[in-house]
Amino acid sequence: MCFVSFGSEVHTHGLIRSWLSQGKRVSVPCLEKHKDGNSRMHAVQIRDFSQLKARGSFGILEPLLAESDIVSPQEHDVIIVPGSVFDENRNRMGYGGGFYDRYLTGTSDRCLNIGLCFDFQVIAHIPHENHDIPLDLIVTEKRII
Repeated sequence: MCFVSFGSEVHTHGLIRSWLSQGKRVSVPCLEKHKDGNSRMHAVQIRDFSQLKARGSFGILEPLLAESDIVSPQEHDVIIVPGSVFDENRNRMGYGGGFYDRYLTGTSDRCLNIGLCFDFQVIAHIPHENHDIPLDLIVTEKRII
């Protein structure tokens, strides 16, 4: 699973396209919006980048949500995770929705959770809470933490 970049995030579109061309099973986040105003993040398998349509929060490209394409959190080998700020202890701050923290609690122990960011986004320490899930690795253009 890989986040679909938007704005000033590390560009992931090429990575997703490359994996698809290699025949890898690729899923991307898709938010299911409920009538009560709450949302839930699912991983949706895509077979072609053209399945992504600008319809999600912040204009992030998402596929249409089809039950048959939802990938269970237990099925992932790797999840590439976005964030606004990361620290040297592999903690992250997202964008305030808590979607990834909730999603990552359901993954298996064999799943590798990787933060992808620019090096300037990594600081010494960020506040975190018990429900925050630390990453296994953080990859920047300069180092791997």
